[in-house]
Amino acid sequence: MPNETANNATPTFHVAPPFDVAYRNSATLAPVRPHSHNATEFYFTLTELPDVLTNDTVQAVPAGTLIIIPPFCVHQLYHEAGVNYERYILTVQDKWLTEVLCEGVSEFHYLEESSAPLFLFPDVAQKRELIHHFDELLSHNGRITSESLMAFFALLSDIHALKKAQKKPRTLAISASQQKVNDIISYLSDHLQENPGISDLAEHFYLHPDYLGRLFKSHMHVSLGHYITLQRISAAESLLREGKTVAEAQEILGFSSYAYFFRTFQKITGISPSKYRKLHKSQAIAALQPR
Repeated sequence: MPNETANNATPTFHVAPPFDVAYRNSATLAPVRPHSHNATEFYFTLTELPDVLTNDTVQAVPAGTLIIIPPFCVHQLYHEAGVNYERYILTVQDKWLTEVLCEGVSEFHYLEESSAPLFLFPDVAQKRELIHHFDELLSHNGRITSESLMAFFALLSDIHALKKAQKKPRTLAISASQQKVNDIISYLSDHLQENPGISDLAEHFYLHPDYLGRLFKSHMHVSLGHYITLQRISAAESLLREGKTVAEAQEILGFSSYAYFFRTFQKITGISPSKYRKLHKSQAIAALQPR
């Protein structure tokens, strides 16, 4: 006789979870440096964030903001050790989402790798509804079931409606010192292959090198040298995903030697550049296969 409990049990998908959700309301143990992910991140902050970095802009973000961070976007959302931050975080594997959405994927273009970070500002009722959807997802304890998938797409639907309703981008607060840091970041992005040092930047911006270094770290909470390295490795990841060889990426970005590039890439990403390139090449081939 069939097991009735087994037949009526909710099916569970025994594959790598395509998304992950978390709620945090605690102080951080250490500053969080600029970083990026190979997934789309939905970050719903319930705490004001004074120095949010997304791509090449540092700005203050008010409590109750939903930040959508596309894959491989360098970002830093909170940084002070010992300060309490309340937030919901949903990370979604972008390739899985593209496959699921199929023909409707163009409607969600703002979730793709090439998109700019997006800031959404729900009203009180919309905020309450978003929290309800996040809590519903959390109630499934990370299990990918038909119910959790329904909860996921209910949340995604509300976020999409919120994005469509927000016709004009809202201007966020940027202080004079933040704007100076943004100018430095923009200059670095345009001259990354030249590997500019702090003396080059100080000369360009007519600032003393010590002051420029302190100014940058006061908002970025990481040294200028580390940030430049992070951006160069982020650019290397992009080149490798485009099909460039490891040697080509090393040469384009001006690393002094193959060995130095190899060590730096592995230290930042946790994987060698050759393995990174091979991984994304196999994923690209798999995406082209008929289903």
